[in-house]
Amino acid sequence: MAERRRRLELTWIGKEERLRLEPGILLEDTALSYQAAKRVTDHDLLDNRMIHGDNLLALKALEQEFAGKIKCIYIDPPFNTGKAFEHYDDGLDHSLWLDRMARRVELMRTLMADGGVLFVHLDQEEVHYMKVVLDEVFGRPQFLGQIAYERSGVSGIGQGGAFLVNTHEYILAYTKDRSRFSAADLQGEGPLEPSAMKRYNRVLVSPGARREVARFKAPSTGEPVVIYKHSGFDVQSISLRDFERRKEKIDAEYARHFAAIFRLTSIQKENEFQNRIISHCKDGFFSADYLVSRGKSKGERTTLYYMDGQAAVWLRDTAKLVDGRVVRTGKQSDFWAHADIPKANLANEGDVDFRRGKKPEFLIRRLLKLVTEPGDWVLDAFAGSGTTGAVAHKMGRRWIMVEMGDHCRTHVLPRLRSVIDGSDRGGVTATTGWRGGGGFRFFNLAPSLVEKDNAERPLRAVAHAGPWALAAGGVGAEVP
Repeated sequence: MAERRRRLELTWIGKEERLRLEPGILLEDTALSYQAAKRVTDHDLLDNRMIHGDNLLALKALEQEFAGKIKCIYIDPPFNTGKAFEHYDDGLDHSLWLDRMARRVELMRTLMADGGVLFVHLDQEEVHYMKVVLDEVFGRPQFLGQIAYERSGVSGIGQGGAFLVNTHEYILAYTKDRSRFSAADLQGEGPLEPSAMKRYNRVLVSPGARREVARFKAPSTGEPVVIYKHSGFDVQSISLRDFERRKEKIDAEYARHFAAIFRLTSIQKENEFQNRIISHCKDGFFSADYLVSRGKSKGERTTLYYMDGQAAVWLRDTAKLVDGRVVRTGKQSDFWAHADIPKANLANEGDVDFRRGKKPEFLIRRLLKLVTEPGDWVLDAFAGSGTTGAVAHKMGRRWIMVEMGDHCRTHVLPRLRSVIDGSDRGGVTATTGWRGGGGFRFFNLAPSLVEKDNAERPLRAVAHAGPWALAAGGVGAEVP
């Protein structure tokens, strides 16, 4: 036997004992398939798939139709914490857990489009081991990043004996082919914190009248830069005194004066152009008109403001008004704070009770918005309470979900029906403008051809003769 090529890898008991998977067969149950009573739009999506059965066999069964077609896969597998959830057996042996996950992500990779993305949602127990497994399956260059999701604040956690209070979960992101991957320029949103208010607390009530005091030619464009000094201007401050008691009033002040709020910042010594302007703006309130030479505003004329030798930076450039409140914006980071993802009514989202296992609809929306477009296929092989399908449906994405537990019928189906009927008013419904429509097809996975042990190793064939028995024998089962 040729010596196996040595490589850096994570190993576990049973890793090399890979047997061929039996063919998975999906059988539609039309009695459980569901469609809206009437079309809501011309773009209603009807061919979504809900599969009840073992996700390993279901993923294999999807290969023929969906290989290379799935744009985004999100999975929130059992965390292997040793604490049994009501709806999951979450206490798998470490090696067994790794083996099961490795087999599944290998199939998921086959289903993914070249520029598709896999999100794996885990806690601190297995995330680092899973990172190594995913490096092996996808290749380290295909690693896109790790999101730290703050699921809750420190207070009320109930971890009195913990060395450090655990408030985070993690989402690993991989693509199938980085050269084919592209992501939306997703802007992060968050509340305007008191620390930001302390900086942005000046309001330009009126710029007053202005007169020219200097001009020069911009080196980059040759166009004139005209500097004005203002008289009769009115700049006021927003008081943050007694912040906690006056918070509602302060928030209203920021919303009312939003377009006129600014802070002052010093110009770096290396910025010769801005320092030349500043040299004329030492005492009082000033503005400068000039032609922008680079960046997204290249070729446009702009007016910048200066006060007492510093430049004015406007809050409106890094924030926006949403429903009458100021929200900070910026390039999405890999830290997703508890306060940034609405979850106040999480227990009631979808009108299903799935304690400790349900993820916020706004979390799934953020992930899908980052890497998918309407009409793309989204897959969740650990459907849980059905959040991924519900959110994908509301966002106009096509979806496939797999769930083997009884809650497939007791939780997921009722939730999906309410989304389609338009009676689900929670979660991201208002944000997406969802009004109902579409449908899904319900499939059962045909009974397994073989009996397996707890490690998913074939023991014996269920069929005793004919082609089914031959197929069972082909995956390593004992055929009587």
